[in-house]
Amino acid sequence: MDSWGDPRVYEIALGTRFWGLIEKPPTYLSLFTEGMASDSQMVVLALKNCTLVFKELDSIMDVGGGTGTTARIICKAFPRLKCVVLDLPQVVANLTGSDNLSFVSGDMFKFVPKVDAILLKV
Repeated sequence: MDSWGDPRVYEIALGTRFWGLIEKPPTYLSLFTEGMASDSQMVVLALKNCTLVFKELDSIMDVGGGTGTTARIICKAFPRLKCVVLDLPQVVANLTGSDNLSFVSGDMFKFVPKVDAILLKV
């Protein structure tokens, strides 16, 4: 349902929310996650010309960051920057971080951990 309490068209047609749809079968979630990660490679290009944006930060969170593709690129470019990936429990359940990368299970509409900056890809 949307914020007004009305079901969305796909909820009516399919009988489930979007996230409920991609969780079953598990291959749907995998395909969705791979698709979201594929555009993260463009971050490499952005980092070449926008390093000033990240230089003064101590921490950044990639909200809905999936398996951490974008966060790993940022971590590699800025090793002192603490990167946090916030995504749904079923997405980050078996992921392992590093010294400057961590994965947090949660819902961005309910809680966002405190960081210096938030990254939202659209």
